[in-house]
Amino acid sequence: MKRIITWIMTALAFVVVPVMAVAADISLFGTAMDVSLSGFGTIGYTVSDQKFNYQRFIDNKGTLRRDSIFGAQVDVKLNNEFSVTVQGKVAPSMDSDTGVDPALTWAFLSWRPTNDWLIRAGRIRAPFYLNSQNMEIGATYDFARMPWEVYNAAQTNDGDGLMVRKSWNVDDNEFAVDAYFATAESSYRYYVRDSIPVAGLQSGSHFGKLKYTGGGISLSLQRGDDRYRMGVAKGTVRSNDMASPVTYPFVTLGPGVGYYQTTNLLPGPGVPSVQETRVMMYSAGADVGIGYDFRVMGEYVLCNTSNTDTSPSFQSAYLAVLRPIDKWVPYVSLAGIRSLQKNRDLYNKVNNTTVPGIIPNAAVINAAQRAGADGIYAYDQYTVALGTSYQINPHHKVKAEWARTQTGDMSSAIDAQPGGESGHKVINVFSFSYNFVF
Repeated sequence: MKRIITWIMTALAFVVVPVMAVAADISLFGTAMDVSLSGFGTIGYTVSDQKFNYQRFIDNKGTLRRDSIFGAQVDVKLNNEFSVTVQGKVAPSMDSDTGVDPALTWAFLSWRPTNDWLIRAGRIRAPFYLNSQNMEIGATYDFARMPWEVYNAAQTNDGDGLMVRKSWNVDDNEFAVDAYFATAESSYRYYVRDSIPVAGLQSGSHFGKLKYTGGGISLSLQRGDDRYRMGVAKGTVRSNDMASPVTYPFVTLGPGVGYYQTTNLLPGPGVPSVQETRVMMYSAGADVGIGYDFRVMGEYVLCNTSNTDTSPSFQSAYLAVLRPIDKWVPYVSLAGIRSLQKNRDLYNKVNNTTVPGIIPNAAVINAAQRAGADGIYAYDQYTVALGTSYQINPHHKVKAEWARTQTGDMSSAIDAQPGGESGHKVINVFSFSYNFVF
């Protein structure tokens, strides 16, 4: 309970109060403006049956940090054509595993010159997923959380830029095309299993900064309650802290003996690296009714980083079946994420390579192999989930879910224990949450 109160007080201090102040200040400029304030939040408890951390926070001790979030939004309609939207949130820090940070998620000016054109400038959210615009508002969907394997595909969905929408209405169908370009700064995290004192590397989580620049196009169709969306995005990711290794060269010490040079501190030809990586992403999704009140929902994402084998390149997807029963909406879902062959091959080669103890500094070399593997974003995991939501009223919803995740050779979503592995694990996760909007 003490943790819940701390979260709420932090939300009020950093998000709700400032946003309400903005609304009050804007309203002073004239009574003709239409100002509205809304808010949302989730208090979520999650626990697993494993000692190691999964998705940063989930372990057998239980946590409120994985799913809890609070936010507020103010919308100001200046006239029939122009409006301003500002949204802020408070959630676990992206720069540490212990802090809580406020963030400005949306802050844009909208111009609607005609009913079928909409232009937004400022801090915007890319319309990449079916639930991009409401992915943090748990009261608007029935999953305990949107499937991690797909909705964690992008480091960030918010950026500073421009988005243009053109829509058409044909009978009961609404078609829309969104084109956008933005820059975004975000943090990335990687976890190292073992310390390497001579290299100054400590075991645990490490964080860095990224800057994304790029754009994309999204096509969507709304047909009654059915929704369809597909999109493509292209951009570059630049690290402000360190260059990204292209690959790890193999250093031969003798017949059948050698190691991968994962750092320039080890002897070898040098680790080739790039400061900027090129990324292409493709997505497709649908949410459709199939009769007898059943709905099927699914999305697919392909991400390919073309000039490095250590940065994220993967395919991910989920498929879910939902059926409302009065105020209950039970569901079952299957989700998976698997890195492309180049990532998995490099991970397995580096992770499974050791040198015998008679080699000088063998312990350091072997620890450097594991640390190098930890620096490769590689995934091979699948999750089946059973859950339900219960709508107390249109503004309040509670949820419960059991999810079982199984990993193949590896998963960067797991913080492997010292000397351990992230592969070949089975994790049972239980989630309970209270979600609200106002």
